[in-house]
Amino acid sequence: MSLATLIANAVGSRRATAESVSSPNGTEPDLSAAPPDSRRLIRDGRYCQVLAHPESVVFDEVSTRCAWQMLEHKMAFVPAGRVVLDCPWVSCHDGVFTIESVQGEAISVAEMYLDRHCVTNAQYARFVDDGGYQDPQYWPAEMLPLLLRFVDTTDHQGPRFWIDGRPPQDLLNHPVVGICWHEANAYARWAGKRLPSALQWQHAASWFDQSDPADSCRYPWGHAFEPQRANLWSSGQRQTVAVDAFADGDTPNGIAQLIGNVWEWTDTELTFEADAQTSVRGNETLAEVRGGAFDTYFASQATCRFRSGHPMTYRAANVGFRCCLESAALPVA
Repeated sequence: MSLATLIANAVGSRRATAESVSSPNGTEPDLSAAPPDSRRLIRDGRYCQVLAHPESVVFDEVSTRCAWQMLEHKMAFVPAGRVVLDCPWVSCHDGVFTIESVQGEAISVAEMYLDRHCVTNAQYARFVDDGGYQDPQYWPAEMLPLLLRFVDTTDHQGPRFWIDGRPPQDLLNHPVVGICWHEANAYARWAGKRLPSALQWQHAASWFDQSDPADSCRYPWGHAFEPQRANLWSSGQRQTVAVDAFADGDTPNGIAQLIGNVWEWTDTELTFEADAQTSVRGNETLAEVRGGAFDTYFASQATCRFRSGHPMTYRAANVGFRCCLESAALPVA
């Protein structure tokens, strides 16, 4: 069975087609027929707000069609499947604590759409320009007093490494970095999406080989490490690259850079198991990150299965994010 047929069968009655969930062409959909208000939402990357809208909001058929076209262009369909997580396990021998990886059980993951690329500086700037840092609906109540801490090098609200509230002009198509988990989550809510869970992220990176979830692919392209396919330390870049670079490392359905360039925030807390009944947590909640980055030296830390984490307020130059949306949240054609 071909990849296109597999995807088409998995999509079923959804709007997407086999062609739309493989790598898209470089031309964005023509939105000129859509009304101005919905056209702006779609162009700003908020097409999911048009499709998965509240019941009190009704969009016209043209807006809905244009939003579907943009979703299919910007996001890839990931069929349902099963995932096995490697669970960090803390053990103590003679007073020395060590962390090992223990394989868990296979867990079902529902079909979804995942951003083909990490959110870029240009995309995140639209969130900033739309007042995202001032709108409380995108932030947990306990975070509102802390929003003034999320500033750039010139004390403007925005990613840590921006200047005067603006991204560097030569990095507009690079992944936005210097944003903490809360900033990534706020953008996702603004866009009508969410951050993927660790299960969803791992499934998207290795779903095409589902013969045995416990032995799924270590990389989006297969089981063997191939340094030329990802922006890791071995690539020699030593910094981020454009989100569409290293295309040889894409998944078969057109998701780029799940390995390398930047670590990616997920919507999963990283905990360590001491035994079957006890979880170990530190003084600060850790959100799980996946995929490795341009400064990841060890190939073993840049696989579909490797798990790490950072405090949720961590704002580093090697951590970005992408968004997802479950198919169940979208209308059926």
